[in-house]
Amino acid sequence: MLLEVLMDTRVGTLRCPSCGGEAKPDSVQCDWCGSSLATVSCPACFGAMFVGMKHCPWCGAAGFRENPAGPAAGLCPRCGLGMSSVKVGKILLSECRQCGGLWVDNSSFQQICQDREEQEAILGVAVPAADKPEINSPESGTGRMYVPCPVCATLMNRVNFAGCSGVVIDWCKEHGSWFDNNELRQIVTFIQRGGLKKSREREKERLQEEVRRLRHEESKLVAESIRLSHAPRLNWQENHNSLLDFLSAVWKGLAN
Repeated sequence: MLLEVLMDTRVGTLRCPSCGGEAKPDSVQCDWCGSSLATVSCPACFGAMFVGMKHCPWCGAAGFRENPAGPAAGLCPRCGLGMSSVKVGKILLSECRQCGGLWVDNSSFQQICQDREEQEAILGVAVPAADKPEINSPESGTGRMYVPCPVCATLMNRVNFAGCSGVVIDWCKEHGSWFDNNELRQIVTFIQRGGLKKSREREKERLQEEVRRLRHEESKLVAESIRLSHAPRLNWQENHNSLLDFLSAVWKGLAN
């Protein structure tokens, strides 16, 4: 029996679940045996894997997935094809088998983030710093810059998750987030390695710096107000019959 190789030594390469031949995650057919390849998400880390793989090539988790019966999951905002509903753990996702993208509603994504933070706290061990993930770039010509929300069809905003993760996702405030292939795995890795905690600390430092700046500005305004309150006041009086009289009054005020 052919043993499935979990991870190829070359980055971005998977193994065909039928023959073990090398294949890229976006391949639709194995170059070695001709088997059809479809990309799905790992139930544990959400990394890309082929249908039929027994284990995830990224984290080693079992590749069992539950495909619940239910309403259609909508159209993929990236390639326009119908998506499939997939239950990963307790989370229900919508997945595009063509491009490997995932649609996650707001409540489900919040649960994913919270679960990974709890895991980090329970482990309580230092984790090596993550390499900065590459930003997915539709600008390269592989896709549209802005894509529509699968629910309301409104063009979604592109945001850098947590402000510092380096993973740019497509976000609809009302409905959820779209993750291109492997973006959700990168975010989970970012969270597990303390990324959200570091982001909160950075935001706290920024707010503290802003408070210090505002207090400094307030002190300057108070000092200026005190200075002006002691400055001589010049009044234009009716008996100043000419500009020369007014300028003379100004000079006398400065001399005093």
